[in-house]
Amino acid sequence: MSNSEYTGLKELLLKQIIQQYIMNQYPWGIITRPLTPMALVILSIAYAVTVAMLMLSMMQIAMLIKYGIVNLMYMRAHGNRVNERGKVNTVPAHKLPFVSILIPIKNENIMTIERSLQTIASLNYPRELFEVLYISDDPEYYVNSLTKIIIPMSRRLGINVKVIRRTVNKGYKGGALNYGIKHAKGDVIAVFDVDTIMPSDYLQKAVIALLNGYDAVTAVWRGYYTVDNSVSRLLKFMYDLYSDVFIRGRFLGNGFPIITSNNLVIWRKILDLVDGFCECTGEDLNLTIKLRSRGYRIGLIDSIVYSEVPQTYLAFKKQFSRWLFNGIWSLKHDLKLILTSREVTIWEKIDSILWMLQIPSTSFVPLSILITIVLSVIGVLIPPISITLLEILNTSISAILGIILLLFFKKMGYKTWDFLTNMAKAISLMILISFPMLVYSIESLITDEWEWIPTPKGPSPHHMRIGSFKDLVHELFAILILVIAMVVLILYKQLLTTIYVLSIMLIMMYSLRFTIPQKALVKQ
Repeated sequence: MSNSEYTGLKELLLKQIIQQYIMNQYPWGIITRPLTPMALVILSIAYAVTVAMLMLSMMQIAMLIKYGIVNLMYMRAHGNRVNERGKVNTVPAHKLPFVSILIPIKNENIMTIERSLQTIASLNYPRELFEVLYISDDPEYYVNSLTKIIIPMSRRLGINVKVIRRTVNKGYKGGALNYGIKHAKGDVIAVFDVDTIMPSDYLQKAVIALLNGYDAVTAVWRGYYTVDNSVSRLLKFMYDLYSDVFIRGRFLGNGFPIITSNNLVIWRKILDLVDGFCECTGEDLNLTIKLRSRGYRIGLIDSIVYSEVPQTYLAFKKQFSRWLFNGIWSLKHDLKLILTSREVTIWEKIDSILWMLQIPSTSFVPLSILITIVLSVIGVLIPPISITLLEILNTSISAILGIILLLFFKKMGYKTWDFLTNMAKAISLMILISFPMLVYSIESLITDEWEWIPTPKGPSPHHMRIGSFKDLVHELFAILILVIAMVVLILYKQLLTTIYVLSIMLIMMYSLRFTIPQKALVKQ
C-alpha cells in the first residue's frame, strides 16, 4: 500500500470514527484498550458523578449569569454609589421603636472594638432610642479589661453600651445572640459583627423598612482590610464579587433572600415567633429558612456595609470551611422545612439548594481531577458524546459569565487588566483550597460537630504566620497524590493527562505562596 493510499484510508477511518462518535455509537467513549468488568463499574460511577457535577455546575453558573445581569441593570440605573443616592424618609422620633444592637465578640483586638464603637456612634438614629450590647465569651479578666476601655469611651461618644459575659460558652454565635436577647430591651433587634462598618443612615433605613412592612432586613456588604497585603487585596476582590452577585443579585432576581450575619435588623416579636437563633454555626442561613418558610418578608435596604476580609490564607480557609459546614448542615436539617413550605416559590426552593451547595461545590475540582486520572488509566481517550457536549456547554456559559463579571467589575472601578489578573489569582487560590474542602465536605456529611474558630479581626502579628504542616496537611498531601498520579500516568504512557496533572500541581504550588507571610502595611 502506498503512502497516499495509507493516508487516505487513515482519514476515511478517522471520519468514520468521528461520525459514529457523534451518532453516540460509543456509549463508553472512545477507548484505547478492552474494558474489564471492574473497569465498566468504575466508568459507570465516574460518568454518573461527572454528569451530576456538570449539571449542578451549569445550574449555578446560569444562576450567576441571571443575577449578574440584573445587577448590571441595577448599577446602570442607579450607579455604584448606593449609599449617597436619594434621601431617607424621616419618621418622627416618637414613632421610632427602641433598638437593641447585639455584637458578639471573642478574642477581639481592642482597636477593632474601638472602631466598632465609633461606627455605632456615627449612626443618625436617636441615641436615646438604641442600646449596644457586646456579648463576650472571653475569660473574666479579659472582659473586665475590655469593660474598662469600652464604657468610658461609650460615655464620651454619648451612646448606651453594656458588656455582657457568658459564663457558659455554648451554642456558637447563635447561642451568644440568644443570651444577649435576654438582656435586651428593644422592640427591634439589630445584629452586627464587631468589624462591621455601616453608613450613618443604615439603622434609620432599616427601621423604616420594618415600619413599611418588612419583617427583617439586611444589606449588601463589601470587604475592607486592616492589613494591606496581596492576600487581603485578593480576598477583597473575591468577597466584593461574592456579596454583590450572590446577595444583591438574589434579591433583585427574586431568588432566595439571604440574611448576612454581619448585618441584620429584625422585629423582636418575629424573632420570638421563630424561636430565636439556632445554636449552630450557620444561624443566619437557618434564620433565613425559618422566616421564609413561614412567609415572613425579608428586605434588602439601599445601603452597603463593610466587613473585614481575612488577612491570611489560613484565616480564609477557616472561614471558608465554616461556610461549607453551614451549607451542608442546613441541607441535612433545614431542607425539608423549605421544600414543604407553601409560602416559598418554586424558584426560591431551587435557589436555596443552590445557595447551600455553593461552597461544597468547590469539591468538584479535586473530584474532576481524580476522575480524569482514573479514565486515563482505564484507557478512555474521549468520554461519551453526552458528557463532551455537557462540558462544551459548561465552558460556553462560563465564558458568558466571565464577560458579565468583567462588565460588572468595570462598573465597580476595576480596570480590565486588574480584573483578569485578580481572577487568575482567585481561580488558582480556589484550586488550592478545593482539596481541603473535599475532605471537609465528607466530614460535614458524617458529623454535625464542628470546631468554631472565629476569623481573626484587626492587625495582629501572631496571625501573620506561615502555615505549619498540620495547617496545610490537606494541600501538601494533595500535591503528593498528584506526583504519584503523574508517575502512574507516565507508566501508562498518558502524556496529555500527565501534562494536565502537572499544570494543576504547578498552580497549587504557586498558590502556596499565599500561605507565606508577606510584608504588610497596617491600615489605621
